[in-house]
Amino acid sequence: MFLKSLDIFGFKSFADKTHVEFADGITALLGPNGCGKSNVVDAVKWVLAENRAKNLRADTMESVIFNGTESRPPLNIAEVTLTLSNENHLLPVDAPEVAIKRRIYRSGENEYYINNKQVSSTEIRRLFMDTGVGKAAYSVMEQGKIDQILSSKPEDRRYLFEEAAGISRSKAECAEAERELERTRQNLEKIEVALNENRKTYETLKVQSEKTIRYRALKEQIFEHELDIQLLKLRDFIQNKTRNASLRDEISKKRDSVQAEIDTLVGELTENNDRIRELQSRMGELQQELIKIQTEKTGKSEMAKKLRRDESLLREKIGTLELHKKAIEEKIESLNEEIDEQDAELHAKAKQLDDVRKNIESFKGNIAQAEETIVENEKREEDGLAEIGALDGERQEMQASLKEITEDIVTELDARLRNSGFSAAASRAAKEKLDSAIGRIRVFAEGRRGIFSDFASIDGHSEKESADFAADAVSALDEIARLTREAQSAADEYETTTPDFIDDFLSPEGIITKKREIDGKIESNLGRISSLRERIAGWKSENAGLAGKIDEYKDTLGKLRVSEAQMAAHIDAAKSKTDILRRTLAGEKSALSQNEEELFAEGQRHDDIKDQITEIDEELSEIESKGKQCADDMNDLDAQIRECNTNASGKQDMLKRKQEEQRKIQAQFEKISIDSMTTDNDIKNIKQNFIDTHSRDLMEFEERMYKITEHPPAIKEKLTKAKEEFKALGQVNLMAPEEFSEAKERYEKLQASYDDTKKSMDDLCRVSEEIRAKSTELFLSTYNKIRRNFHNMFRRLFGGGRGELKLSTPESVLTSGIDIYAQPPGKKLENIALLSGGEKTMTAVALLFATYQVRPSPFCLLDEIDAALDDKNVSSFVTALRSFAELSQYIVITHNKKTVLGAKTMLGVTMEESGVSKIISMRLDRQISADDEDDGEKLPEQADFVEEDVPEEEGIVRVERPPKRIRNEDGTISDPFVEGMKKERKEAERAARGMAEAAKKD
Repeated sequence: MFLKSLDIFGFKSFADKTHVEFADGITALLGPNGCGKSNVVDAVKWVLAENRAKNLRADTMESVIFNGTESRPPLNIAEVTLTLSNENHLLPVDAPEVAIKRRIYRSGENEYYINNKQVSSTEIRRLFMDTGVGKAAYSVMEQGKIDQILSSKPEDRRYLFEEAAGISRSKAECAEAERELERTRQNLEKIEVALNENRKTYETLKVQSEKTIRYRALKEQIFEHELDIQLLKLRDFIQNKTRNASLRDEISKKRDSVQAEIDTLVGELTENNDRIRELQSRMGELQQELIKIQTEKTGKSEMAKKLRRDESLLREKIGTLELHKKAIEEKIESLNEEIDEQDAELHAKAKQLDDVRKNIESFKGNIAQAEETIVENEKREEDGLAEIGALDGERQEMQASLKEITEDIVTELDARLRNSGFSAAASRAAKEKLDSAIGRIRVFAEGRRGIFSDFASIDGHSEKESADFAADAVSALDEIARLTREAQSAADEYETTTPDFIDDFLSPEGIITKKREIDGKIESNLGRISSLRERIAGWKSENAGLAGKIDEYKDTLGKLRVSEAQMAAHIDAAKSKTDILRRTLAGEKSALSQNEEELFAEGQRHDDIKDQITEIDEELSEIESKGKQCADDMNDLDAQIRECNTNASGKQDMLKRKQEEQRKIQAQFEKISIDSMTTDNDIKNIKQNFIDTHSRDLMEFEERMYKITEHPPAIKEKLTKAKEEFKALGQVNLMAPEEFSEAKERYEKLQASYDDTKKSMDDLCRVSEEIRAKSTELFLSTYNKIRRNFHNMFRRLFGGGRGELKLSTPESVLTSGIDIYAQPPGKKLENIALLSGGEKTMTAVALLFATYQVRPSPFCLLDEIDAALDDKNVSSFVTALRSFAELSQYIVITHNKKTVLGAKTMLGVTMEESGVSKIISMRLDRQISADDEDDGEKLPEQADFVEEDVPEEEGIVRVERPPKRIRNEDGTISDPFVEGMKKERKEAERAARGMAEAAKKD
């Protein structure tokens, strides 16, 4: 890489556009104080992305723009372009030449360009990383920077060694990795907090879900056990009903037989029998009524029992419905909050989409405007080329006329000279005589002027001296008159040797004037063509720039359209999610409405059942009263019948026995009838109770009824256990399984995100550690080379002695400062703070050249670093500088003559106009050694100087590279470094827990 040129416009004192060409080797930049030499260095630093105004000797960054003078107004823009040769591709740009340009406006806006492509300041800095060039590298060395290297803290000197080691880019990457690691760590902490919060919900809902699932299973078991018990009861009732029907038929036949015998006896005892029959009829009616009363009482009792069971079940069901209602209301509230969040997010995304669409329309307008400008420029280019063609034709005609006039001039001049007898020798002799006469007048007059001035400057002349001086003055005036006459004579003689026709040639109508007119027209023609070509080139350049911008606009437009599509997709997804949430909310509201309706209906039913129980209790009381009255009536009838039968004969006894038998049979018949009616009521009640309890028909399970083999006690025992376990569950969240499913999905997503982020953090730790290890190796390698070079270069420059570098904290290589120790010949080894100004400068020069031996900067600007050196040290400095001139290009700002004589090229900075700097360039024809001017003392020649090795510094701790990853037999990859970090984290967590437990005990 080679510094080719520097273009400055409007920067500090360079008001006009200034172009500076640089040569290889050493270039000296000269000029008086205050002419703007250091502004050249500031321009180089500024174009290399220096953004601190203090380092540019300015208050603000806008202060670098030319601020005007008494005769010039201030400018509103400053621009500097640094052109570099990149044939060896030291810079990562695929071009043989790289132009770095920076522009600033009075508004404070900065622009950066690489080969006319706009970039950021960060890209400029990255471009020169590890090259030795840059605003913070060692390519620019000023007097203040020398003091900074020597006087600053040891930590502030590291940048020289880091730039030489080529780890600036690695250090920046490491810093970026550390920042990314910190961001990842913070993100991991946020995810971990969210994961812990979700874990609590997850574990709670998991327990509730398992409890609810068990609740549902137990409820199903209780249902099945109760179903089996009811089916077994129904089966028993049906079997009893069948047996009673068979017995009733048998007893009915037997009763009919006895009744026939009684009828025979009664026929024989008509009168008595009529009465008895009447009484028996009444007795039968009372018996039937008593059976009916007993049956009704039994039915009402069973119904009362059933209603009380129904009331208990309804109370439980109402409690369950109220819990369900509360759960639904909570879920509705949660859904409303989530819908509000989605609406807010949807509004924000819609606003972003609107902004993107506005940007798209803006870029479309820019593209259309650029395309219109390109079309206009192409039209101008065509018109310009046509005008150039017309000018070329006019110029050819004028050149033909010029050729004819030139031939006429030559012909006429030759003829006139022959006719006039003109002699060039006589004319030259007359001219020399005239010049000699004028020269004598000038010398005589200047001499007398000096004498008169001296006389006038002395006071107290005597009259005699004044008279003598007046006489001398008169004599001098006479002499001047004589010399004037001689000059007049020489002028007349010269005039006679000059041909008269020259005036004709040069007159306004003369042939020479015509030639000059044509020359002027041709020159004007060429100027117009040049101007048109420049304008055409400008239009082409503008079109090229606009085409590039159109490509950039289209690329950006494409990205914006992709962003628009992505945002639209996000908005659609958000709308879809909101619709789903609204549908879910509507479903929950519908479920809540159904729940409330069911709760209201069950409450109404509960009140109805309580009313029915009260009514049945009253009816039972009334039935018991009726039964007692009926029994009393039957006893009275029975007494009457016995009284009638007492009057009968033996037949009466027979009739009595038959009647007794009939009563027994009738009692059996009544008992069986009552049992049948009770069984029917039981069957009806058990079916109705099952419908009321489970809302299902018991006969749906008729087939199951005949397949039950288990005994009722065993089933009841299981039912009891299931109910005890069911009761032990307590309050249950009926929505827990569904909520747990959602919580589980969120938890698993967070866990996956946590694992991915943790893996990214481990990878970043490994990358950071690898960069640190690599940077340590490069730094130590460079540091050891610079230590050796510094020691030997110090010996060269000082003619002996010892120079030493040490790490202030060798156990921390990447952050350690660097101490400098120097021992000039005849002195003790001491810190550089105790050296003289010249010794400090020479020490800094030794360190600079030691660095150059390891990684030479392509070019270097040295701003008056020789100011503190005496002649001997300047000679040593120039000699060392020449030895490095083949490796790097040096631009030296100096006032020292010896330093100037060591340069190949000189650049002069002047201020012809106050406040405005200009640069002139001159290449020296010969090299003049600065040693030709010194007192004969010289540094040892290269062949006489013996390099010395420097022992390695002790106590340096090297950063080890992380162990390589291991590929296992099963195809997985193990990372010992990450596993070690995990082990260290676990031990740290264990230690922290131990300390926390110990603190709690204390």
